[in-house]
Amino acid sequence: MKTHDRADELNVNTLLFKFQRYWYLFVGAVGLALAFAYFKIQTTQPTYSFHSTILLADRATPGSRGTQELLTMDGQGKETKVEDEIGLLTSTSIMEQSLRKLDFSVSYYLIPNSWLNKLGNLQIREQYEDAAYRVRVDTLHPQVSGVQFFVEQLPNGSYHVHGKGENASVIEVPTGKTVNLLPEFEFDKEVKPGESVVLPNLSFTVNPAPGVLPSTITNTITSGNQYFFTINSLKNLAAEYQSKITVKPRERYSRVLDLYTKGSVASRELQFLNTLMETYIKNDLIEKNRDGRKTLEFINSQIAHVGDSLRRSEEALASFRAHNGIVDEGTQSNSGIQKLSDLESQRAQLIVTRRSYAQVLDALRSDPDGTGGSWASASIDNQVLNSQLTELSTLINQRAGYSVNANSDNPVVQVLEGKIQSRRQAILRSIAGQIRSTDASLDDLTRRIATVQGNINRMPENERQMARLRNISGINDRNYTFLMQKQSEASMLLATNVSDKKIVDRAQIMSSVPDSPNKNQIYLIALLAGLILPAGFVVLRERTKQTVQSADEIRNATNAPFLGIIAAAPKPVHIVRRDLPKSAVTESFRTVRVNLQYVATGPSSRIIGFTSSVSGEGKTFCCTNLAAELAMSGRRTVLIETDMRKPTLAGYFGFNPDNAGLSTYLSGECTLAEAMQKTEFPNLTVITSGPIPYNALELLEDPRFGQMITGLSEEYDYVIIDTPPIGLVSEYTVIRQHVGVTVFVVRHAYTNREMLGTINEMRQYHGDTPVYVLLNGVNYSATYEYRYKKQSAYYA
Repeated sequence: MKTHDRADELNVNTLLFKFQRYWYLFVGAVGLALAFAYFKIQTTQPTYSFHSTILLADRATPGSRGTQELLTMDGQGKETKVEDEIGLLTSTSIMEQSLRKLDFSVSYYLIPNSWLNKLGNLQIREQYEDAAYRVRVDTLHPQVSGVQFFVEQLPNGSYHVHGKGENASVIEVPTGKTVNLLPEFEFDKEVKPGESVVLPNLSFTVNPAPGVLPSTITNTITSGNQYFFTINSLKNLAAEYQSKITVKPRERYSRVLDLYTKGSVASRELQFLNTLMETYIKNDLIEKNRDGRKTLEFINSQIAHVGDSLRRSEEALASFRAHNGIVDEGTQSNSGIQKLSDLESQRAQLIVTRRSYAQVLDALRSDPDGTGGSWASASIDNQVLNSQLTELSTLINQRAGYSVNANSDNPVVQVLEGKIQSRRQAILRSIAGQIRSTDASLDDLTRRIATVQGNINRMPENERQMARLRNISGINDRNYTFLMQKQSEASMLLATNVSDKKIVDRAQIMSSVPDSPNKNQIYLIALLAGLILPAGFVVLRERTKQTVQSADEIRNATNAPFLGIIAAAPKPVHIVRRDLPKSAVTESFRTVRVNLQYVATGPSSRIIGFTSSVSGEGKTFCCTNLAAELAMSGRRTVLIETDMRKPTLAGYFGFNPDNAGLSTYLSGECTLAEAMQKTEFPNLTVITSGPIPYNALELLEDPRFGQMITGLSEEYDYVIIDTPPIGLVSEYTVIRQHVGVTVFVVRHAYTNREMLGTINEMRQYHGDTPVYVLLNGVNYSATYEYRYKKQSAYYA
């Protein structure tokens, strides 16, 4: 047996047909959606996209590349990490520095005098340079933030400024810190141009915009438009721009960064992008100059120390010459002294190198957090160690940048802290190793010097002393010359220092067409929504219906033969052959009558019982009109109403319901002839239920009922029995044994699908009586399956 629910298989044609029935829903939904789209477009301020480009250096150097190549110190630097630079460029500190340079502390707004704003302040447009007035706030004074201050031009040239708010925040403008919260705030005052308004939580002045004539201001502000301004928090502004700016490399490994932002006021967004890039580059140059100054300070301290040593050695040499009367030093030189001089020079260089290592080591140990930074500018003739120190300095700078917005518990700060400590320990081990290696070299030179010294001891004492003093003076002189050269180079570096980063493209608008609202997209979405929503409603409504919608549902739910369909008829109509002779419903009864004659061929099959699941499904309507059709076709037909609990058949023919009928015959109060009534249709006799009895079931169980049926079947061609609904009372079980064919009436869009199971139960438990299904009340215009039958009345 098929139990598949046809309702779950709505095909495309059926779906389109159902959509056509509810065309008014689609028209209304599309109209409302397009109206909402228009409303959305009109109330949304257009926003545009803006773009600029900045170039990063491929190596992070402490100064300009050209000057850096002049130094013998490490000039390679560390490779620039694009991700780190993007993080710095979009950091809160850079945002706040940029915004402090701009006049964004006040936002200006316009409420146009439009029909939409008659419904409320729906259209609000932000202004900037086109505002007819300017508000200057005292940034050193606490200010109320977020409150709308409306400005009106008065005839005397003054401004009427008023505003109110609840839970208004009082902030420090430079920091954005909230210092107070006002449960209620109200301001209403006449302010003259340039007059300072000073209140405990407010301080500002209002002036005409530069270049705007007073008459222009009056015409602008009194045009019916409304104007207001708000005082912004620097912290909130920075957060706003951080959320809408996008920075990304042009390609995967490219060092060209594209900056994008969106806004409704072009001049404001262009200024912000340009100022942001300029601030970023300026900070980079400040950082490089700071490193250069530290390097120069270190070299100057070394020059002062070596200069003192050189002066003392030269004084000692001159004093020795004067005391011993030595004039020609050349005659006192020999190869031993020259060799000793060379060894002493090497030893002095190692001592200077070791002192540099020791100074860096002491600086690192005394500065565990790396905040002092004196070790970062140390001059060490070791490229590997210089590279490590540069990397450590970069990590510490990154940590300082993140610490502005994050605390020590932040995972990023903790990772940087781990890298810093790891690199610091590696540098400490490296310097300690270099010191040990230098000490070993010094020990070796000391032994060699001692050997040469022993040979020189055999020289004349004056000559030996003279050579030693000259050797010391030469060493100091070479060291001093070396440091002076480094000082000159460091000064040149500081004087010519420039940033390795530069602006490639200044900020510009990407397109004159606004990004939002996108009119085409909004209207398209509205159109789709206007179609999809009613379509979804129709599909959901059809799928949630529990009533029988088509003959296919009957065929899929039961194996009972399908007798036919009856078109829907107007409610006041009872007998369609009389009231609607040329209609689709009359033609459908003719068709069913023909089908019924084919299935009711035997003598017992001509006794036909009509039943249904519940009342109201048109059982009496169907059996009455089919009986009339059989009678009009020349068959002698008798129609018996056995539904004695709720009789309605008398009303179809205009009979008095209290006349003698089935109940009076079965109770013995009248004869069968007295219970039978002739109708206007030839060959059609009707036995109504008669007066309503109290024992309807007992009367039907009386043997006289069976005898009556048998006698009528011999006298008439067809005996049509109108039985009670099978789902409500039990009379059908008694009547079933007297009928040869059962017609189960199902009403379209009324009978519950679950009641179709009753048909299967009837076939299972009463298999000796054929059961046919008749679908009643089908609206051809509302049913895709039978839409073509609308024209059936044409052939009637």
